[in-house]
Amino acid sequence: MASIRNDLPTLEQVLARKTQPPVCLYNLYIIMRDRLHMEEVLDFYLDVQHHQLLWRRYVKSMRRSGYLTEEDLVDGFQSPRVVSRLSQVGSFDEKKTSPLSSTTTLDKQQQQQRGRLQIPGAGGGRIEEDLQSEDMSVPLERPPLVGEDGGGEGDDEPSNYNINSNRNAMREKAMLNRRDLTDSAQRILMKYLVPAASKELTQLPPELKHTMRREIEQGGRDDPLVFQDAKDYLFEYMRRTAYPKFLRLKVWGNLTLWQQLGRLVVGLVSLLAAFATAFSLIFLDYPQWGTRFWVLLPFWIGVLNVLCFLTGLDPLWVLLFNVSETTTFHFNRIRQAPVKRILWSRSAWLLALSIIIAVVLTIIFAAVPSHRL
Repeated sequence: MASIRNDLPTLEQVLARKTQPPVCLYNLYIIMRDRLHMEEVLDFYLDVQHHQLLWRRYVKSMRRSGYLTEEDLVDGFQSPRVVSRLSQVGSFDEKKTSPLSSTTTLDKQQQQQRGRLQIPGAGGGRIEEDLQSEDMSVPLERPPLVGEDGGGEGDDEPSNYNINSNRNAMREKAMLNRRDLTDSAQRILMKYLVPAASKELTQLPPELKHTMRREIEQGGRDDPLVFQDAKDYLFEYMRRTAYPKFLRLKVWGNLTLWQQLGRLVVGLVSLLAAFATAFSLIFLDYPQWGTRFWVLLPFWIGVLNVLCFLTGLDPLWVLLFNVSETTTFHFNRIRQAPVKRILWSRSAWLLALSIIIAVVLTIIFAAVPSHRL
């Protein structure tokens, strides 16, 4: 069991979008929204992550413009040194990149800097490569994670989840300035941290929220470091509380809550029909070991559906179609190899168990002597 758990994806891999369905970021969001009712935790984490991407883009543009040097970037894009240096040029950057002239100004400056900027030393090539490989497709606002269609069969994620599909991002890239970062930080503040916010984070300690509010409102900070402690706290919160439940639902099962409740109803109705038919055949004086064996079918359907309700797993969907349910009657194909092995073995065991129980019940009722009322 320990080796199986070690093969499963970690929360870090899921949040970095390095996993495949059903253990993927899209399904994690659905579980946290529909089953755990704490989607604001993941929303905050992803919004801060997106804010970090915007900061990275901004730092790269400042490096091209000559405001930052190679020595400034030695400790990374979010180092206190970079934050301190950019706080001194923030006001000048806002004036320089007004909405009407930011595109042409940045383009001219980039052409001039490419012609004259030389980075000495062996590390220069690495930084130049990093600057040239800047992601051109990061929009100013994070696209919604879950689409209105809820995903389709075989889809890894909804179409609007893919950031690269935003065609306006190429134009927005040239418009990025310090005001955009300030607006992004303010959106996070108003959405999650102020009292009675639309997605107020009740999971965060009040003193941590107060500290972030003070840094943003009074200190004028908009760098990602102001959110780092809250991001780390919520990551640990998800790792301890939400992620184990997510694995239990998606690795050892493939049904949604409404599907499970529906299976319970179908199972109980089928079992009621099976028992009623079995007793009727006995009291109508049908012979043993003949017609009475037909009650095997409703018995098996009833037992299988009750087991699906109890385990959250439909073995037929796994063995025949290789799918896992995301929202009701919307599916992902099972592509994560360790998860597929677990679901296939559990499905074979569950299917065999349902057949054994149904056969035993059928034999019991078929062996009872008939008695005409």
